[in-house]
Amino acid sequence: MEENSNYSFLKEIVTNTVRLRLLSNDIIHYTFLPNSEVNEIEHQSNHNALIELVGNSIKYPLLIDGDDFANVTPEGRKLIRQLEPLIPISARAIVIKILGQRILANFYIRFQKPIIPTKVFNDYEEALEWLEKYK
Repeated sequence: MEENSNYSFLKEIVTNTVRLRLLSNDIIHYTFLPNSEVNEIEHQSNHNALIELVGNSIKYPLLIDGDDFANVTPEGRKLIRQLEPLIPISARAIVIKILGQRILANFYIRFQKPIIPTKVFNDYEEALEWLEKYK
């Protein structure tokens, strides 16, 4: 998200593959660290960090920066799917400006059919506006 954002963050956790921030507008901002590989061990670590960040009793909208390349292994994707019903997330907006990453994200949404509402955006403001209705 742009540095000139109107939202400060209340809490931050960094794992080997992601930076998670709880923003002042009660949206979780999730940024993959550059060239990350998310396998089942890394995803479990990310899942645990998410629970540590916001707990497990309230569901929050999630804003994902999708431009930095992150490779999610087949085992990582499988665990993402298994844990999806348990995550404290109400909706997922992915902001991606790079065409190749957009194609991959849309492929994931179309064929994996996430349980929670998931949508790809070009623009942060549009993504944040969409997430507002999932608070």
